[in-house]
Parts: sequence; C-alpha cells; structure tokens
Amino acid sequence: MEGGRLGPHGSLPTNPDGGGLATNHPGMRGVFLIVELVRQLRGEAGARQVPNARLGVAIGVGGTIDSRHASGVLVLGRA
Repeated sequence: MEGGRLGPHGSLPTNPDGGGLATNHPGMRGVFLIVELVRQLRGEAGARQVPNARLGVAIGVGGTIDSRHASGVLVLGRA
C-alpha cells in the first residue's frame, strides 16, 4: 500500500470499484467481482477505469463443503 501501489492508478490496482464497503457487504461480492473484472478488461469502467487493463484476478472466499472452507480464483485477460 505504501506509495499508492494498490490505488486505481498504481502499479497493482486493487478494488477499483471501491471494494465491498463501497458497493455491498464485503463478504458477499459474488458475481460483482466478475462484472467489475470484465468491465475493466473491456475498458467500460468509466471514471474508475484502470489504464490499459489487460489481466485481472477475482478471488471469492466463502461457504463450506463438508469440513473444508471453499474458495475460487478466476483469472481473465485480453490480447
């Protein structure tokens, strides 16, 4: 976080839509993570657009399967 690296125009932009506290419950982002990721890659994110977005990662954590915690990672990119 030091030096603004995680900000929308930093070298490692994180949560350009403001994250869960800005859009909905922080533990229930669900499909909204994927929607924001696709908007960024298409260049359709408006004022929060990450310049030259070519690769994005969405990580969802939640729920349990039997005695194990479930999570998922989606990596999308564009040519």
